[in-house]
Amino acid sequence: MGTCADIRRSIEVGVPLKFANKEWTQFLFYLHYIHRPGPDIGDAEPDEGFVRLESIDDDRTLVTVDLNYCSRYEDLDDEKEITEVQLDLDRKLGVYKHFVEQSRL
Repeated sequence: MGTCADIRRSIEVGVPLKFANKEWTQFLFYLHYIHRPGPDIGDAEPDEGFVRLESIDDDRTLVTVDLNYCSRYEDLDDEKEITEVQLDLDRKLGVYKHFVEQSRL
């Protein structure tokens, strides 16, 4: 196994905590079955990461994803692969922000 990294990414969404929490499950379904670009971070096991949703105020929620990711191969550029996973997670959180804020309309 290659290099491992603890990856943490956050995004603020313009919806209340309760709504963000409800829509997270729908978003995971959307990502898994409909829209899944970028490196395959979907291979991470459930115990290798978690999502935390925290209320900022009545209309905003902070979504934080912690992921323990290990690169697949020792002989490749592990740092580049980990950077790609970080960027993919940023993109997916951006898609979630759009998804959840549009769902509220």
